[in-house]
Amino acid sequence: MKWEAILFACLCFLSSYAECKGKHERRGNNWRENANEMTTKPSHRRDPPDHTKLIPMARYVLHNADWASLATISILPAIEGFPFSNVKSIVDGSLANSTGVPYFYMSPLDFSARDLTKNSRATVLVSLEETRYCENQKIDPEDPRCTRLMLSGKMKKIKENTPEYDFAKAALFERHPSMADFPPDHNWFVAKLKIAQIAMVDWFGGAKYLPVRDYLAYNYTGTEMLNYHNQHLNKIMLP
Repeated sequence: MKWEAILFACLCFLSSYAECKGKHERRGNNWRENANEMTTKPSHRRDPPDHTKLIPMARYVLHNADWASLATISILPAIEGFPFSNVKSIVDGSLANSTGVPYFYMSPLDFSARDLTKNSRATVLVSLEETRYCENQKIDPEDPRCTRLMLSGKMKKIKENTPEYDFAKAALFERHPSMADFPPDHNWFVAKLKIAQIAMVDWFGGAKYLPVRDYLAYNYTGTEMLNYHNQHLNKIMLP
């Protein structure tokens, strides 16, 4: 009877283990499926302007970018004076109001912010690939037809409690809601790039240089981003 009891206990354990493992694997698969569903953005954006329309294309690419590569001059001891690139979340205004000016939410603890305290010069790079347009057209991100925009100038901290500060911070939090939960003890501030030069690789034939004044004066609302987010939100809320 003793051995029968032991054998019975072992069988129960193995049965429970198999059931538990099956549930765990199913839960794991569901987690992966949910993660893929959450991180894969649908492509609801309107197609970009014709490549011959340089300023509309430049404004389109910046406004449709959620992040940028920010290049600064490093102050890290081992690479002091070297170019240093960092990924930063970005907006150029609210979803329905594009300004053409890149805005950032930064902390003094960040690599880029530290570099900028010594040398405010920077270059911001954004790519049309962020809209998945190039991928959908089977165009490599380095292909000249996959537009990339390079804005160079000086970074400027925006004074708090000013209309521009309120506008930029609201726009950043609108596009990047998780910013509202960033650690409050990191002394976050809003900064913008005061553009000095605009270079763009938009098609074959080399880089194009756009007049900053014409670029900023172009009347572009960027409503496709508002429509994109509204459609994405509606898809999430549908049963």
